[in-house]
Amino acid sequence: MAILLKVKWIDKSDHPELHQRVGHIGGSSREFQWQHTQAQAIESIERGEFAYYVIKDVRALKLDVALTADGKKYLTIQAGNGHPQLPLDSCG
Repeated sequence: MAILLKVKWIDKSDHPELHQRVGHIGGSSREFQWQHTQAQAIESIERGEFAYYVIKDVRALKLDVALTADGKKYLTIQAGNGHPQLPLDSCG
């Protein structure tokens, strides 16, 4: 079972490539602070080690992994309710 982590901050850039727009994500849980690169977060999601979520408009939205047209992985937000996934850099 994956450990659930709330993403409290996102290190974003204006890079034109989707897979390079998020450098790090991070947060804290009581006394435990964490920071993961986008690559580490993707790997953790795929292995089932961590599940990440963000709070947007009072809703908890799960992070997922998507692929660019040329097969590069990047973090997305599962918007739910029939809405398409959004790149994580669109949050905040």
